[in-house]
Amino acid sequence: MDYVSAIVPPLVMAVFFGFLVRAIIRTQGGAQKAKEDLVD
Repeated sequence: MDYVSAIVPPLVMAVFFGFLVRAIIRTQGGAQKAKEDLVD
């Protein structure tokens, strides 16, 4: 079971990083849309 404890932490970090990137892209897209709405 040692391999499980070796694999889990990087896996959790990868999932968390994925959510973080998605959140950043989503907020940037929202800011971009707000700018476009202001221009229009």
